Amino acid sequence: MSGRAGPPSARGAGTGQQVAASGGVRLVAGWTRLPWRRSTLVLHHVAAVAEGAVCDHGPMPLLLLHGMASSWRQWRAQMLRLGARTPLLALDLPGFGQSGSPRSPLAADDYAEILEAWCRARGLGALRAVGHSFGGAVLADWAGRWPERFERIGLLAPAAVYHEWYTAGGGPIRWPVFGPLLLRPFVWFVSTRWLGRRVFGHIVTRLEDVLPDEVADLQWGCRRAREMLRALDYYRFPALDQRLRAIAAPVLVGWGTADRVVPFVDAAYYLARIRRCELRRWEGCGHVPMMERRQECDGLLLDVATGSHAGVDAV
Repeated sequence: MSGRAGPPSARGAGTGQQVAASGGVRLVAGWTRLPWRRSTLVLHHVAAVAEGAVCDHGPMPLLLLHGMASSWRQWRAQMLRLGARTPLLALDLPGFGQSGSPRSPLAADDYAEILEAWCRARGLGALRAVGHSFGGAVLADWAGRWPERFERIGLLAPAAVYHEWYTAGGGPIRWPVFGPLLLRPFVWFVSTRWLGRRVFGHIVTRLEDVLPDEVADLQWGCRRAREMLRALDYYRFPALDQRLRAIAAPVLVGWGTADRVVPFVDAAYYLARIRRCELRRWEGCGHVPMMERRQECDGLLLDVATGSHAGVDAV
C-alpha cells in the first residue's frame, strides 16, 4: 500500500465503518485500492447515509472535494445537515486526510486521472460534484478532460492559476529537502488551539461565527495534509485554461467578496472561460463559505444536486 493512511486490510472497494451520526444521518467511511504506477494507492471516502438506508452512496451522489490544507472533514457538518435530503460522498484527495500518499510526486495531471480511475473502481456513473479552493481547481481540470462524466458542477472559491508569478519559470516547484522542514512548523502552528484560531481568523471574516468543532475539523485536516506543499505545483498549470473551456456541464460558482486566500476578483477568470456558468456572490464572506455562510452554501450544494441551475447561460 502506498502512503501512511488507510486500512492495511482493505481489499478492492469497501464501505462500512461509521464515523459520525446526527439527526437521522450516519457518516460511513470506505476505502478503495487503486493500482498506480506499479504500486497501490488507497483512497478514503465518507458517505452520508440516511437512517434506514443501506450503507451505500446511491447511484448518483454529490461528490465533495476539499481544499489544500484540509480533508473530507471540512464537509462533515454539511453532510450531517444535508445527508437526509441528497446522497453525499466526500473524498480525501491523494496524500490528504486518510487517503494514502503516492510513492512518486504527483503531477498536475495526476489528480484528475486518479479521480477518474476511482470513479470507475467504485462503479460510479454520471456525477454531480462540488470542489472548494484547490479541490475546485482539481474538479475543473477533471471536468474538462472527462466532460461526459459530469451532469452539474459547483466551484467554491476555486484556486486560480493564471497569475504570472504562478507560471513564471516553466518547471514545477520542487521540495526535495526544505518542503518537510517548512511543513512541520506550519502544521504545529495551526494545530495549537490559540495559534490555530489566529490562522483561521485570517481565512474567515468572522471567526466567532465558526463553531469550535468546525475549527477542529480544519485543524485535523491540516495535520494530515501530507501532499500540501507538493500540491502547490497545481498553481503552475497553464493547461487548466483549455480545460475550463472544455467543460460541458453547467457550473455554479460561489465566492466570498472578502476572500483573502483566493481573491474574489479571480472569479472573472473562471466566468470568462466556462460556457454555462452562474456566479453567486457572497458579500463579506471569506474563504470557507461552508462555515461562514452555511445557509447559502447549503443552497448551492442542493442546487447542484437537484439541477435547479441546469439552464444557466454564460455570464
